[in-house]
Formats: sequence, structure tokens, C-alpha cells
Amino acid sequence: MPGATLSKFGYEDNLVLSYHHWHLLLRFQQTTLGSLILICKGPYSAFSDLPQAASHEMHEIIPQIESILKREFNYSKINYLMLMMLDPEVHFHIIPRYESAAEFRGKLFADNSWPGPPNLATEIDLDESTKSLVLERLRDCFYEESEKHPTSDKKYGRLYTSGCFDIFHHGHLNIIQKSKALCDHLIVGVSTDELIVKEKGKPPVIPFEERVSMVRSINGVDEVIAQVNKNKQGIVEENGIDAISVGSDWKGKYPKVNCHMEYFDYTPSVSSTLIKQRLDLLNSS
Repeated sequence: MPGATLSKFGYEDNLVLSYHHWHLLLRFQQTTLGSLILICKGPYSAFSDLPQAASHEMHEIIPQIESILKREFNYSKINYLMLMMLDPEVHFHIIPRYESAAEFRGKLFADNSWPGPPNLATEIDLDESTKSLVLERLRDCFYEESEKHPTSDKKYGRLYTSGCFDIFHHGHLNIIQKSKALCDHLIVGVSTDELIVKEKGKPPVIPFEERVSMVRSINGVDEVIAQVNKNKQGIVEENGIDAISVGSDWKGKYPKVNCHMEYFDYTPSVSSTLIKQRLDLLNSS
């Protein structure tokens, strides 16, 4: 059953397209030609409560909205109104603005509030037949766009994980695969030889360039960068990171960053240290 806000804005009759986390509706009261409402599917009454996946998808939807409305109606500006007073669920009124009258099917529709703020209590002279044609046209446009450029249902857009990856093993692979399952774009930081010497007092077994080559060849890794220091916040800012994944033993100890954290349990009985110890035993026998 649709929520109160969806029902109020005519969910079934005015639906343009449903995304993973959002519904896009034609605003039944057309303040200007092509006015829309974007409503989150979840029961959220504060913008800060939105899950990361919903926020990420919203940033994919907005360019589609602007591109299609610009192409179809040639708006001059666009207003996003997030009011949530009478209707508390998270939603936006999307109001195209027109310096000159907009044209549709040979009819002109003026933006009577231009250049001031939109008056949501007013409605352009759009008869039901023409409104149905506008809805039908937008449904076709947004469906075609969603087929060409589907939005993601992943939890994060850009996720970062890092390591030395010296003597690569299936524990490393598990972390990378779990990380990729959460995001669209996985960035893996590989510690440089210099950083490993600084942190561990001895060089890695496998040189940096070879470790980078191995990590880059793994299915699911979208980008590899050099980890030259432990300034994680710098990496977040420079690369637009939405979340960082790391082993669960880092809980409470990881450097503070202003992004989400994902903690994975390490694969039992495997680590580069254990492998090196076994190799040392073999070499000494």
C-alpha cells in the first residue's frame, strides 16, 4: 500500500517511473509545465535518515530529470523544494521555471511567478487531455532513459579498501569481493614499498608495481591507487569516497573519516604473515 504522501499526490494515476528507492510522479497541480514530485519509497521523515543507497540513486536520477525536462520543455531554471510540513515523508517538488512561455503540442504555458519563487497554490491552464499527453510523453522519456542508463541498487557509489597485498591470498580476495558487492565503483589502495618499510621495518616480498598489477587484474576492481600514507581522510576527499571497508579488528581504531565504514570479518586461518612463516619453515627444513 502506498504511504500517505504517495496517495495524496496520486501515486497510481500520476506515476512517471519507479526507481529502486524513489517514485517520480507528475505533479497533479502543474505549477509550471512539467512539474514533478520525487518521493522516497522508505518511511523517512528526515533527509539525514536516508540510506546511502537512496542518496546515491537520487544523484543519478536528478541529471536524468534535468536532461529530459530541458529537452522536452526547454526550461530556463529549475527549483527543488523540500518542504515536508503537511507531508512529512522525504520528497521534493521539482518545478521547471520559464523566462518565456513553454510550448507543448502547439500551446503556450507561461510561468506567471517568474522571476520570483514559484507559487505552489497556482496552476497553469492545462486541461486533463493535455495533462495526460504530458504524462504519457514523460513516461516514455524516462523509461527510455532508464533502459539506457539504469540506476544502481548498490549501497554505495564509490568504496575504498586498501592493503599491502604482499603474497596475495584468498582472504584478500574475499575482502575485495565483499567490497565490490556493496558499490558501483571499487577503488583499491595498494601500499607502496616505502610505506611498508616505514610501517613494518622491512620491504615487501613482492614489489609495488607487481602487487598493483595483480590487484588491478581482479574482476570487480575498478581502480587502483597508490597508498603512500595513512591519511585516510585525504583519500576520501581526493577520490569522492562514500564508504571504506576494512577488517573487523579495526573497529574503534580506524582513523576518523567523514564517510561510512564497513567492517568485514577476516577469513579464518589465512594471512600474509602466516604464509611467510610457513615459507620460512620450508626454507629452513
